[in-house]
Amino acid sequence: MPPRCCTQPIPSTIIKSILNREEQTIFMKSVLQFSTPWEARIFCPNLICGEFIPRRTKIDPKHPFEVVCRKCRTRACSTCKRAAHAFGQDCPADWELDAVLQMGEKSGWRRCYKCRTLVELTQGCSHITCRCKAQFCYICGAVWDPMVGCPNYCNGEEELERRRLEEEARLAELEKEKAEQEARELAEAAENAEAERRTKSSKELNELRARQINERDRFCSFERKMKWMMWTKHGQSKLDVLDRYGELLTKMKERHARTTTHLEDRQVAAEMELRANHKQAARSVKIRLRHMEAYCDGLGRNASGPNPARVVTERDLRELGHQYNLRDDMERLHQSKINVMRDKQAKQMEQLLTRQEEELEKLGSKQDEELESLEESFVSEEESFYNIFRIRKSRLKRIWLINEEIARKRLEDNEGVKFAPMEPIEWPDKEIVQDEGLQAVDE
Repeated sequence: MPPRCCTQPIPSTIIKSILNREEQTIFMKSVLQFSTPWEARIFCPNLICGEFIPRRTKIDPKHPFEVVCRKCRTRACSTCKRAAHAFGQDCPADWELDAVLQMGEKSGWRRCYKCRTLVELTQGCSHITCRCKAQFCYICGAVWDPMVGCPNYCNGEEELERRRLEEEARLAELEKEKAEQEARELAEAAENAEAERRTKSSKELNELRARQINERDRFCSFERKMKWMMWTKHGQSKLDVLDRYGELLTKMKERHARTTTHLEDRQVAAEMELRANHKQAARSVKIRLRHMEAYCDGLGRNASGPNPARVVTERDLRELGHQYNLRDDMERLHQSKINVMRDKQAKQMEQLLTRQEEELEKLGSKQDEELESLEESFVSEEESFYNIFRIRKSRLKRIWLINEEIARKRLEDNEGVKFAPMEPIEWPDKEIVQDEGLQAVDE
């Protein structure tokens, strides 16, 4: 609650456009009901009604543990969620009230007959006036008569004196129990000290402790050795991966260098070939221009000898001018072609370098992934290693305790006196110095 669509609450405008007024009322009651935790929901105890009773905004001071149904005005108990109890009757499901009543009964408190409030008398007479204006006798709980007083004629002073004597007797009993407890504790402390002295002076228990310390040292040495061997294997595995990828990186760089050199050689050869073609084209244009100039130099000459007269047309002159233009623009055209080819070659070289960088990045990422996977396997192996040695350590401690109990039981049966448990064996810190690890490997 409230109803949702695609994890978002349905807007009220959509609800108003779909439901009529009566359906909207039912919908809002349902939202109010299902928004209340199930353990706090209260329904009308009237079988004919059964309406949901929402939470109270204000508490009725006369009936603080009751709620009222808005439909049929039936009262219900907010503690047991059933019909309201009669005036002066406690709810059987209110375990907190039962606990307070039991404490009040032990302390001699009295409940008001009208509002059922607990009252404690610390000083004064037995005539009690409750905050609800009810008057009663604190000793017997009877209704106080303004003319006679207590109808049972209880003597308040005698009752208070009796209670005072009972309280003094109770305090004396507590003091006596406390003194006895202190005496028992002192005797037990003395007995424990004597048992500890016997334990420290026992030859059999000292020999057992020496064997246990020897087992602890051998266990710690074996643990250091296995741990150092594991770390050495981990380091060697990581070095092998780094060496393998280092060789791959060197070979890849050599291959990239060869590829780059080969591409540069091909580009230089292509440029040299283009320049040679340009020189050949320039030579051809010069030769053609020289012939056309020699032909056009005879413009207007008459025939001499066996040679016929030269006829130079306008077309020949235009062709000659075109050849002049070709000669003048040839250098710029050739340079532009060379620049275009150089741009293409530079782009090819850039693409090649980009591909090579991508290959290097892929190789580096592959190395990182393998190292990460290797590190995860190392962590898992290290955790299993620690778990195994933790289990072995706890098992060894249990064996020591059993052996110690057997030895103490045997001594107690033989000598007829009590022996205290030995102090726990101290274990070294988890931190291992490198030299100690190397000594463990040497062992």
